[in-house]
Amino acid sequence: MRLRKIEQICEELARTVGAAADSCIVAWDEGASPRIVFATGHTQEVLFAKAGELVGRPAGVLFSGGERAAKDLAAICANVPAAEQRPMVRAGQPFAAQLLLRGVNGGAVALVRDLTAGHQQADAALRAEDLARFASLVAHEIRNPLSAVKIALQTLERHGTLAQNDLRRTSIALREVLNIELLLNEVLEFARPPSLSLVPADPRSAVEEAVAGVEAEWAARGVTFTRKQPERMSPAALDPVRVRTAVKILCRQAAVAAEDAGGGAVEVAMRQLPEGWELSVTDPGQTLSPELREKAFVPFTPQRARGSGLGLAVVARIAREHRGDVRVEERPGGGNVIAMTFSA
Repeated sequence: MRLRKIEQICEELARTVGAAADSCIVAWDEGASPRIVFATGHTQEVLFAKAGELVGRPAGVLFSGGERAAKDLAAICANVPAAEQRPMVRAGQPFAAQLLLRGVNGGAVALVRDLTAGHQQADAALRAEDLARFASLVAHEIRNPLSAVKIALQTLERHGTLAQNDLRRTSIALREVLNIELLLNEVLEFARPPSLSLVPADPRSAVEEAVAGVEAEWAARGVTFTRKQPERMSPAALDPVRVRTAVKILCRQAAVAAEDAGGGAVEVAMRQLPEGWELSVTDPGQTLSPELREKAFVPFTPQRARGSGLGLAVVARIAREHRGDVRVEERPGGGNVIAMTFSA
Protein backbone atom coordinates (compact mmCIF):
# COMPACT_ATOMS: atom_id res chain seq x y z
CA MET A 1 0.00 0.00 0.00
CA ARG A 2 2.80 2.40 0.92
CA LEU A 3 4.64 1.62 -2.30
CA ARG A 4 1.51 2.28 -4.34
CA LYS A 5 1.12 5.68 -2.65
CA ILE A 6 4.71 6.55 -3.52
CA GLU A 7 4.15 5.49 -7.14
CA GLN A 8 1.05 7.67 -7.38
CA ILE A 9 2.93 10.73 -6.11
CA CYS A 10 5.82 10.05 -8.50
CA GLU A 11 3.43 9.72 -11.43
CA GLU A 12 1.74 13.01 -10.49
CA LEU A 13 5.14 14.74 -10.41
CA ALA A 14 6.13 13.16 -13.72
CA ARG A 15 3.02 14.60 -15.35
CA THR A 16 3.88 18.01 -13.92
CA VAL A 17 7.49 17.86 -15.13
CA GLY A 18 6.44 16.65 -18.56
CA ALA A 19 9.27 16.54 -21.06
CA ALA A 20 11.84 18.50 -19.03
CA ALA A 21 15.05 16.74 -20.06
CA ASP A 22 16.97 18.00 -17.02
CA SER A 23 14.62 16.44 -14.45
CA CYS A 24 13.62 13.08 -13.03
CA ILE A 25 11.78 11.71 -9.99
CA VAL A 26 13.17 9.23 -7.47
CA ALA A 27 11.73 7.86 -4.23
CA TRP A 28 13.29 5.90 -1.38
CA ASP A 29 11.97 4.22 1.75
CA GLU A 30 12.74 5.12 5.37
CA GLY A 31 14.33 1.83 6.36
CA ALA A 32 17.51 1.46 8.38
CA SER A 33 19.34 1.23 5.06
CA PRO A 34 17.11 3.25 2.68
CA ARG A 35 16.56 1.75 -0.76
CA ILE A 36 15.31 3.34 -3.98
CA VAL A 37 11.76 2.11 -4.50
CA PHE A 38 10.70 4.07 -7.58
CA ALA A 39 12.24 6.14 -10.38
CA THR A 40 10.80 7.80 -13.46
CA GLY A 41 11.41 10.68 -15.85
CA HIS A 42 14.75 11.43 -17.52
CA THR A 43 16.86 9.30 -15.19
CA GLN A 44 19.28 8.40 -18.00
CA GLU A 45 20.07 12.07 -18.73
CA VAL A 46 20.20 13.21 -15.09
CA LEU A 47 21.59 10.17 -13.22
CA PHE A 48 23.19 8.21 -16.10
CA ALA A 49 21.07 5.17 -15.27
CA LYS A 50 17.80 3.74 -16.47
CA ALA A 51 14.89 3.84 -14.03
CA GLY A 52 14.81 0.06 -13.73
CA GLU A 53 18.52 -0.02 -12.88
CA LEU A 54 18.01 2.35 -9.94
CA VAL A 55 15.16 0.56 -8.21
CA GLY A 56 16.39 -1.64 -5.37
CA ARG A 57 19.77 0.08 -5.06
CA PRO A 58 20.85 1.81 -1.81
CA ALA A 59 19.50 5.37 -1.73
CA GLY A 60 22.93 6.54 -0.61
CA VAL A 61 24.27 6.09 -4.14
CA LEU A 62 22.24 9.18 -5.13
CA PHE A 63 23.92 11.56 -2.69
CA SER A 64 27.46 12.63 -1.98
CA GLY A 65 26.57 12.28 1.72
CA GLY A 66 25.64 8.64 1.21
CA GLU A 67 23.07 6.84 3.35
CA ARG A 68 23.13 9.57 6.01
CA ALA A 69 22.09 12.19 3.42
CA ALA A 70 19.15 10.01 2.29
CA LYS A 71 17.93 9.71 5.88
CA ASP A 72 18.39 13.45 6.55
CA LEU A 73 16.43 14.43 3.45
CA ALA A 74 13.59 12.08 4.39
CA ALA A 75 13.47 13.69 7.82
CA ILE A 76 13.52 17.24 6.40
CA CYS A 77 10.38 16.70 4.33
CA ALA A 78 8.56 14.38 6.72
CA ASN A 79 6.08 17.07 7.80
CA VAL A 80 6.11 19.67 5.03
CA PRO A 81 7.45 19.76 1.45
CA ALA A 82 10.97 21.16 1.21
CA ALA A 83 13.40 22.48 -1.37
CA GLU A 84 17.09 21.71 -1.15
CA GLN A 85 20.07 22.52 -3.36
CA ARG A 86 22.88 20.03 -2.83
CA PRO A 87 25.27 17.76 -4.73
CA MET A 88 24.04 14.43 -6.07
CA VAL A 89 26.08 11.63 -7.64
CA ARG A 90 26.08 10.13 -11.12
CA ALA A 91 28.64 7.70 -12.43
CA GLY A 92 30.60 8.28 -9.24
CA GLN A 93 30.89 12.04 -9.76
CA PRO A 94 29.02 14.79 -7.87
CA PHE A 95 26.90 17.32 -9.73
CA ALA A 96 24.82 20.30 -8.65
CA ALA A 97 21.13 19.47 -8.23
CA GLN A 98 17.96 21.08 -6.98
CA LEU A 99 15.64 18.79 -4.99
CA LEU A 100 11.95 19.38 -4.42
CA LEU A 101 11.14 16.96 -1.60
CA ARG A 102 7.88 15.54 -0.41
CA GLY A 103 7.47 13.18 2.51
CA VAL A 104 5.18 10.16 2.26
CA ASN A 105 4.16 7.52 4.75
CA GLY A 106 7.17 5.23 4.63
CA GLY A 107 9.69 7.30 2.71
CA ALA A 108 10.45 10.36 0.58
CA VAL A 109 9.96 11.48 -3.01
CA ALA A 110 12.32 13.91 -4.73
CA LEU A 111 11.97 15.81 -7.97
CA VAL A 112 15.60 16.11 -9.10
CA ARG A 113 16.64 18.90 -11.44
CA ASP A 114 20.14 18.90 -12.93
CA LEU A 115 21.42 22.45 -12.45
CA THR A 116 24.52 21.85 -14.57
CA ALA A 117 22.34 21.42 -17.67
CA GLY A 118 20.82 24.86 -17.14
CA HIS A 119 24.26 26.36 -16.53
CA GLN A 120 25.58 24.78 -19.72
CA GLN A 121 22.66 26.17 -21.71
CA ALA A 122 23.23 29.63 -20.22
CA ASP A 123 26.97 29.40 -20.98
CA ALA A 124 26.21 28.32 -24.55
CA ALA A 125 23.84 31.26 -24.99
CA LEU A 126 26.47 33.67 -23.67
CA ARG A 127 29.12 32.20 -25.95
CA ALA A 128 26.79 32.52 -28.92
CA GLU A 129 26.12 36.15 -28.00
CA ASP A 130 29.84 36.84 -27.62
CA LEU A 131 30.53 35.15 -30.98
CA ALA A 132 27.90 37.31 -32.66
CA ARG A 133 29.39 40.49 -31.18
CA PHE A 134 32.92 39.45 -32.11
CA ALA A 135 31.92 38.54 -35.66
CA SER A 136 30.13 41.86 -36.05
CA LEU A 137 33.17 43.77 -34.76
CA VAL A 138 35.58 41.91 -37.04
CA ALA A 139 33.31 42.31 -40.05
CA HIS A 140 32.96 46.05 -39.41
CA GLU A 141 36.70 46.62 -38.86
CA ILE A 142 37.70 44.64 -41.95
CA ARG A 143 34.81 45.41 -44.29
CA ASN A 144 35.33 49.20 -44.41
CA PRO A 145 39.01 49.14 -45.49
CA LEU A 146 38.27 46.15 -47.70
CA SER A 147 35.59 48.14 -49.51
CA ALA A 148 38.12 50.91 -50.18
CA VAL A 149 40.58 48.37 -51.60
CA LYS A 150 37.87 46.82 -53.76
CA ILE A 151 36.81 50.19 -55.21
CA ALA A 152 40.45 51.08 -55.97
CA LEU A 153 41.01 47.74 -57.73
CA GLN A 154 37.79 48.05 -59.72
CA THR A 155 38.81 51.55 -60.80
CA LEU A 156 42.21 50.28 -61.94
CA GLU A 157 40.59 47.37 -63.78
CA ARG A 158 38.26 49.70 -65.69
CA HIS A 159 40.92 52.35 -66.35
CA GLY A 160 42.14 50.68 -69.52
CA THR A 161 45.76 51.91 -69.33
CA LEU A 162 47.30 48.98 -67.44
CA ALA A 163 49.68 46.59 -69.12
CA GLN A 164 48.35 43.08 -69.63
CA ASN A 165 50.36 41.59 -66.74
CA ASP A 166 49.30 44.39 -64.39
CA LEU A 167 45.68 43.96 -65.40
CA ARG A 168 45.90 40.23 -64.68
CA ARG A 169 47.41 40.91 -61.24
CA THR A 170 44.70 43.46 -60.52
CA SER A 171 42.01 40.94 -61.45
CA ILE A 172 43.56 38.32 -59.16
CA ALA A 173 43.72 40.81 -56.27
CA LEU A 174 40.10 41.84 -56.87
CA ARG A 175 39.01 38.21 -56.91
CA GLU A 176 40.69 37.57 -53.56
CA VAL A 177 39.10 40.70 -52.07
CA LEU A 178 35.69 39.43 -53.13
CA ASN A 179 36.48 36.02 -51.62
CA ILE A 180 37.38 37.65 -48.30
CA GLU A 181 34.18 39.67 -48.45
CA LEU A 182 32.20 36.46 -49.05
CA LEU A 183 33.91 34.80 -46.08
CA LEU A 184 33.11 37.76 -43.81
CA ASN A 185 29.45 37.67 -44.81
CA GLU A 186 29.23 33.94 -44.11
CA VAL A 187 30.86 34.22 -40.68
CA LEU A 188 28.63 37.14 -39.74
CA GLU A 189 25.47 35.34 -40.83
CA PHE A 190 26.46 32.13 -39.07
CA ALA A 191 27.15 33.94 -35.78
CA ARG A 192 24.01 36.07 -35.92
CA PRO A 193 21.25 34.86 -33.54
CA PRO A 194 18.24 33.43 -35.43
CA SER A 195 15.48 35.97 -35.97
CA LEU A 196 12.49 35.83 -38.28
CA SER A 197 9.99 38.49 -39.32
CA LEU A 198 7.41 36.94 -41.62
CA VAL A 199 5.33 39.05 -44.00
CA PRO A 200 3.11 38.00 -46.92
CA ALA A 201 5.05 38.74 -50.11
CA ASP A 202 5.71 37.61 -53.66
CA PRO A 203 8.90 35.55 -53.29
CA ARG A 204 10.08 36.58 -56.77
CA SER A 205 10.85 40.10 -55.57
CA ALA A 206 13.25 39.06 -52.79
CA VAL A 207 14.94 36.50 -55.03
CA GLU A 208 15.39 38.89 -57.98
CA GLU A 209 16.82 41.63 -55.76
CA ALA A 210 19.42 39.23 -54.37
CA VAL A 211 20.34 37.77 -57.77
CA ALA A 212 20.72 41.21 -59.32
CA GLY A 213 23.12 42.28 -56.56
CA VAL A 214 25.35 39.23 -56.99
CA GLU A 215 25.16 39.44 -60.77
CA ALA A 216 26.65 42.94 -60.69
CA GLU A 217 29.59 41.67 -58.59
CA TRP A 218 30.43 38.87 -61.04
CA ALA A 219 29.68 40.49 -64.41
CA ALA A 220 33.37 41.21 -65.09
CA ARG A 221 34.53 37.74 -64.03
CA GLY A 222 33.04 35.63 -66.80
CA VAL A 223 30.03 34.43 -64.80
CA THR A 224 26.47 35.17 -65.92
CA PHE A 225 23.07 34.47 -64.36
CA THR A 226 19.88 33.19 -65.94
CA ARG A 227 16.41 33.12 -64.38
CA LYS A 228 13.49 30.73 -64.65
CA GLN A 229 10.33 31.61 -62.78
CA PRO A 230 6.55 31.45 -63.20
CA GLU A 231 4.71 34.49 -64.51
CA ARG A 232 2.70 34.55 -61.28
CA MET A 233 3.34 33.19 -57.81
CA SER A 234 1.05 33.16 -54.81
CA PRO A 235 2.08 35.43 -51.93
CA ALA A 236 3.92 33.49 -49.24
CA ALA A 237 4.76 34.16 -45.61
CA LEU A 238 8.49 34.85 -45.67
CA ASP A 239 11.22 37.01 -44.20
CA PRO A 240 12.54 38.97 -47.22
CA VAL A 241 15.85 39.78 -45.50
CA ARG A 242 16.55 36.14 -44.65
CA VAL A 243 15.46 34.95 -48.10
CA ARG A 244 17.77 37.48 -49.77
CA THR A 245 20.62 36.30 -47.54
CA ALA A 246 20.09 32.66 -48.55
CA VAL A 247 19.85 33.53 -52.26
CA LYS A 248 23.02 35.64 -52.16
CA ILE A 249 24.97 32.85 -50.46
CA LEU A 250 23.78 30.27 -52.98
CA CYS A 251 24.45 32.54 -55.96
CA ARG A 252 27.92 33.53 -54.75
CA GLN A 253 28.92 29.93 -54.09
CA ALA A 254 27.59 28.89 -57.50
CA ALA A 255 29.53 31.77 -59.09
CA VAL A 256 32.76 30.63 -57.39
CA ALA A 257 32.17 27.10 -58.75
CA ALA A 258 31.49 28.49 -62.23
CA GLU A 259 34.62 30.67 -62.17
CA ASP A 260 36.76 27.72 -61.03
CA ALA A 261 35.41 25.80 -64.04
CA GLY A 262 36.42 28.59 -66.41
CA GLY A 263 33.18 30.61 -66.42
CA GLY A 264 29.62 29.89 -67.45
CA ALA A 265 26.04 30.56 -66.44
CA VAL A 266 24.43 30.08 -63.04
CA GLU A 267 20.74 29.26 -63.30
CA VAL A 268 18.31 30.50 -60.65
CA ALA A 269 14.90 28.85 -60.89
CA MET A 270 11.69 29.12 -58.88
CA ARG A 271 8.51 27.10 -58.88
CA GLN A 272 5.26 27.02 -56.98
CA LEU A 273 4.61 24.04 -54.70
CA PRO A 274 1.23 22.83 -53.40
CA GLU A 275 2.20 24.19 -49.97
CA GLY A 276 4.90 26.77 -50.49
CA TRP A 277 7.57 27.31 -53.13
CA GLU A 278 11.01 26.12 -54.18
CA LEU A 279 14.20 27.90 -55.19
CA SER A 280 17.02 26.10 -56.98
CA VAL A 281 20.46 27.39 -57.95
CA THR A 282 22.45 25.40 -60.52
CA ASP A 283 26.17 25.82 -61.16
CA PRO A 284 28.25 24.44 -64.05
CA GLY A 285 31.24 23.71 -61.83
CA GLN A 286 32.85 20.47 -60.73
CA THR A 287 30.30 17.96 -59.43
CA LEU A 288 30.57 17.38 -55.69
CA SER A 289 31.22 13.82 -54.59
CA PRO A 290 28.45 11.93 -52.74
CA GLU A 291 30.50 12.26 -49.53
CA LEU A 292 30.72 16.05 -49.85
CA ARG A 293 27.04 16.32 -50.75
CA GLU A 294 26.17 14.39 -47.59
CA LYS A 295 28.17 16.85 -45.44
CA ALA A 296 27.27 19.96 -47.43
CA PHE A 297 25.26 21.60 -44.64
CA VAL A 298 27.57 20.72 -41.74
CA PRO A 299 29.29 23.88 -40.40
CA PHE A 300 33.02 24.24 -41.09
CA THR A 301 32.97 21.53 -43.77
CA PRO A 302 34.05 23.32 -46.97
CA GLN A 303 32.95 21.72 -50.24
CA ARG A 304 35.74 23.37 -52.21
CA ALA A 305 39.30 24.59 -51.75
CA ARG A 306 37.94 28.11 -51.21
CA GLY A 307 35.32 28.75 -48.55
CA SER A 308 34.58 28.53 -44.84
CA GLY A 309 32.02 25.76 -44.91
CA LEU A 310 29.55 28.10 -43.20
CA GLY A 311 27.50 29.41 -46.13
CA LEU A 312 25.38 26.32 -46.70
CA ALA A 313 24.94 25.87 -42.93
CA VAL A 314 23.36 29.35 -42.88
CA VAL A 315 21.18 28.42 -45.89
CA ALA A 316 19.99 25.28 -44.09
CA ARG A 317 19.12 27.33 -40.99
CA ILE A 318 17.08 29.80 -43.07
CA ALA A 319 15.23 26.92 -44.74
CA ARG A 320 14.36 25.44 -41.32
CA GLU A 321 13.18 28.85 -40.12
CA HIS A 322 10.70 28.81 -43.02
CA ARG A 323 9.61 25.22 -42.23
CA GLY A 324 11.39 23.97 -45.35
CA ASP A 325 14.54 22.07 -46.17
CA VAL A 326 17.50 22.14 -48.54
CA ARG A 327 19.29 19.50 -50.58
CA VAL A 328 22.22 19.14 -52.99
CA GLU A 329 21.87 17.12 -56.18
CA GLU A 330 24.09 16.34 -59.14
CA ARG A 331 23.39 18.37 -62.26
CA PRO A 332 22.92 16.24 -65.39
CA GLY A 333 26.03 16.71 -67.50
CA GLY A 334 28.12 17.98 -64.55
CA GLY A 335 27.72 20.58 -61.87
CA ASN A 336 25.44 20.88 -58.87
CA VAL A 337 21.90 21.89 -57.99
CA ILE A 338 21.04 23.23 -54.54
CA ALA A 339 17.29 23.39 -53.95
CA MET A 340 15.53 25.10 -51.02
CA THR A 341 11.88 24.68 -50.12
CA PHE A 342 9.85 27.25 -48.16
CA SER A 343 6.65 26.24 -46.40
CA ALA A 344 6.11 29.05 -43.90
